[in-house]
Amino acid sequence: MTVARIRPTLPVKDILSFVFRIFARKGAAGQEKIVSQFETLFAARYGLPPGVCFSKARVAFYFLLKNIGLKSGGEVLISAVHVADFVNMIRLAGFKPVVVDLAPGAYTIDYDDLERKTTDKSALMLITHLSGYATDMDRILKISAHYNIPVIEDCSQAVSSQYGGRPLGTFGKAAIFSLSLLKPVCTLSGGMVLSHDNELLDRLRRETVKLAPPLKIPLIAEAVKNIIIRMAVSPVLFHWMTFPLMRLVMPLGDYFSKYQKTNKTVILRKSIPPDFLVKFIWQQAVIGLSQLATVENREKERTEYGIYLYDRLRAHPCISLPPTIKGSLNSFWLFPILCKDADKLKRFLAGYGIDSSKFLLSLLCAEEAFKEYSYECESAKYVKEHTLFIPMYSGLTRDQLDYTVQMVGEYRG
Repeated sequence: MTVARIRPTLPVKDILSFVFRIFARKGAAGQEKIVSQFETLFAARYGLPPGVCFSKARVAFYFLLKNIGLKSGGEVLISAVHVADFVNMIRLAGFKPVVVDLAPGAYTIDYDDLERKTTDKSALMLITHLSGYATDMDRILKISAHYNIPVIEDCSQAVSSQYGGRPLGTFGKAAIFSLSLLKPVCTLSGGMVLSHDNELLDRLRRETVKLAPPLKIPLIAEAVKNIIIRMAVSPVLFHWMTFPLMRLVMPLGDYFSKYQKTNKTVILRKSIPPDFLVKFIWQQAVIGLSQLATVENREKERTEYGIYLYDRLRAHPCISLPPTIKGSLNSFWLFPILCKDADKLKRFLAGYGIDSSKFLLSLLCAEEAFKEYSYECESAKYVKEHTLFIPMYSGLTRDQLDYTVQMVGEYRG
């Protein structure tokens, strides 16, 4: 038996239809209404007014910073493990990024470190729910209220997670969501802003009017990438070709992760790239509407599978699992396990046909481009170095889940 590490959510037929629509000379009737419908239905999952779509989640965050009513020059608190380009978005919006460590052995922010680093210079908190693990929002909001600074939630990996029976993404001033590869709602690329604040949403919507249409080639390239990955992890091809090739080149590196990763280069940008400052188009919204039609069932299955794995692996003597918070429902966008030697466990599982991956997000304190900020994040460094993500997504069979549990259970690292 072989088990792929991932499975994209976009059906090939939807991707091909997207490509056809991109090249079609005649557009759809009511194109703007299609985007509005997607924004409305996405937000309805959270009981919020219609959201606003941008080309990327990081771009959505940039425009949030520019329109939320903050004086420039303040500090923005951000998790130590993140998409590195968010540091650039903070800088280019006129603020200073301040990195907050993760709690030891956890996927949630270190609340004590957050309190230490929150000062009268702080302008905003960006709270990221890594891998679908819910943050203690009561404690976050208490700190926020004490210093009178707004909270933005990054729910890119927590589309269906809850805290205290309430969806993540509804606690702060606003929330951002990624709509990129492997996300539960994928539109090839894109980001969404949700908020209770209609005036803020109106300001953001006016920003989108100024943006240029996107070039076709980058969107087509993303569509092709999705198709290639989808084919590569299809059961037959993965078993007989993809996985044997991956095992063969494993000593040289994880080339699949390198292809999967969109943030290959980390630099201090002088400006936002023009291809970021483009509209979210109706062809993407059509895909998004198709994804929304199935997301509830897919997320329910994913969450159930995550709980199933968590319950069966939590007592393993050689690994540990990030702790969950009482009263939370975690959607497990990825399933991380912590072990002494993640590379050794990866090789062990590969020997039994189970693919896995290391951390793809940047450790901000370790990026050479950001050394001028002198970030420190020892707990996050440990988490990144010792994490291995094992297969866990909707579409897995119970046999595959049980096989994964069995083989991880036999590991003695």
